[in-house]
Amino acid sequence: MKRFILPLIALPLLTAAAPAPAITAADVRYNAGAYEVWWTTSQPGAPVDVYVSASPSAAPSAMKKLADNDHDGAESFRSPLGEGVRPYFYVRADSAPTGVRVATRVIPLSGASNFRDVGGYPTADGHRVKWGQVFRSNALSELTAADYKTVDGLGIALVCDLRTNQERISQPTKWQGKAPVFLNSPKANLDFDVGALLGDGAPTKAKVRDNFIVFYRETPKVYAAEYKAMFSRLKAGEAPMLVHCTAGKDRTGVGSALILTALGVPRSIVVSDYAMSEKYQQSTMRQQAGRANDPTAAAMAKIPPEVLSVLMRTEPAYIEATLDALTAEYGSVEGYLAKELGVSASDLAALRKRYTE
Repeated sequence: MKRFILPLIALPLLTAAAPAPAITAADVRYNAGAYEVWWTTSQPGAPVDVYVSASPSAAPSAMKKLADNDHDGAESFRSPLGEGVRPYFYVRADSAPTGVRVATRVIPLSGASNFRDVGGYPTADGHRVKWGQVFRSNALSELTAADYKTVDGLGIALVCDLRTNQERISQPTKWQGKAPVFLNSPKANLDFDVGALLGDGAPTKAKVRDNFIVFYRETPKVYAAEYKAMFSRLKAGEAPMLVHCTAGKDRTGVGSALILTALGVPRSIVVSDYAMSEKYQQSTMRQQAGRANDPTAAAMAKIPPEVLSVLMRTEPAYIEATLDALTAEYGSVEGYLAKELGVSASDLAALRKRYTE
C-alpha cells in the first residue's frame, strides 16, 4: 500500500489578520502661540492623519487636513484656522475607522485666565464628554476685543452667572458679538462673608481652611436654586453653556463637579478638574483682591497673605468635602441631583446621551 504525502504548500495557513493600528492616547497643548498635538498608537510608527475644525463635532470629511501619514507622534500648528479661532483636532490612524478628538483644556484669553472647556473627559461607561458644550470661567469683565473674537466663535448660547448682584455691579460683563441668554443668580449679596471664613480672633491658616471646608459642604444647598436652573437648561439642550462666577473656582467649581458627575465622569477626574484652577487662577485672584469698589475684595485685601493663600487655593479636600457631604446626606451625588435639583435617572440618561460620545 502506497502512502501519499501532501506537500506543505498545499495546506493553507489559517492566520488571524493583524488588527488595524489605533490611537491609544492623544492630547494638545497651547505653547507660545502654537498648538502642539501629540499621540501614541497601538503600533508604534503607524501613519496618522491630523484634522482640524472650528466645530467640536465636525465629521473628518468636513475638516481641514493638517498632517497626512505622519509617523513621528507629534506635530505643531500655529493658528491653524486663523488668529483667535479655537481649533478642535481629530487624530486618526491612517487605516482606522475612528480617531480621537482633542482640544486645549484652557482657552487662551488675555482677560480671563481660567476659561476652560470641560469636554474630553472619559466616563465610567467608556464614553467621553463632548468638547465645546460646557465651559467654565472666572469673571468676564476683563475680556478684550480679541478675547471676544475667540469667545464668539465658541457659539455660547447660555451664560450661567453665579455671581451676586453686587459682584455684577463691581465687575460688569460687557458682552461683544452675538449675545447669549444670561441666567443670573438672584442673590443680592454673598450668603457668607469674609468674616465668617476668618472666624473669631486672629485668623490662622488652619482655622480659615476648616471654615472654607464648611463653606464647600454647604454650597450645594445654598446654591441649589442656581444649580437647579442650570441643569434645567442643560436638560433642554441650551448649549454651548458657560458657567462662571468671580474667581471661577468655588461656586463654579462645585457646579462643574455636579455637571461632570451627572455625565458619568469618575470622581478622581472630577476632583482633578476642580484642582486645576489653582494653576491658572493665582494672579487673577490677587488682582481681584485689590479691587477697591468691591467690599468683599477690599476685605480680602486686608487678610495676611499666608491666610489669603488658603482662600486662593483649589485644594482637592475642598471639593471632596462637597462630594462627601452629598453622599452622606443623599446616598450619592446623583441622590442630591434627584432630590434637590430635579434631575431624575431618566434625565441623567438623556444628559449622557446628549453631552457624551
